[in-house]
Amino acid sequence: MADGDGTSAPAADGASPAPDPLLRWALASFHAATLLVVPLAILYAVDALGSLLQGVHTATGLGLYLALWGLTWWTNGRWLAATRLDGLRETIRPAATWGAVTGVGFLFVLLVAVAVALPDPVFVAVLALVGAPVSALVGAVAGVGFAALDLLIVAAGERLAGAA
Repeated sequence: MADGDGTSAPAADGASPAPDPLLRWALASFHAATLLVVPLAILYAVDALGSLLQGVHTATGLGLYLALWGLTWWTNGRWLAATRLDGLRETIRPAATWGAVTGVGFLFVLLVAVAVALPDPVFVAVLALVGAPVSALVGAVAGVGFAALDLLIVAAGERLAGAA
């Protein structure tokens, strides 16, 4: 993590230093909440939220959110270990990579939920074949977008901490 004092250099053995656990937790929570709220707000705006949520049980929704948060927490840890948050150019590739992993990972979680609810293996297989590249691409784009936003948030936090 960029802390402005040059102490965030990779470890002597070449491995990246462990990411700050509070930063990892905060970014994962922010990303998971945003990934949930934005689609729900869009569905609400087009009046499709009620029909979608009608078939989702509370436990299923909570399980999907926890799976998204856990997956985001894990991939944010990998992303933070691969970057020092020094600039957008340095963070783009790992952000796209781990964003794609998040997208594909969450697709598989959704496929498990769909397979349990609709025991139609052909439908699940078609959904997996079509959804895998789409989820990887959407995840990569979202990962880059979140990386840019995270850089701004971290820079603002560092400025505020320096001003105190």
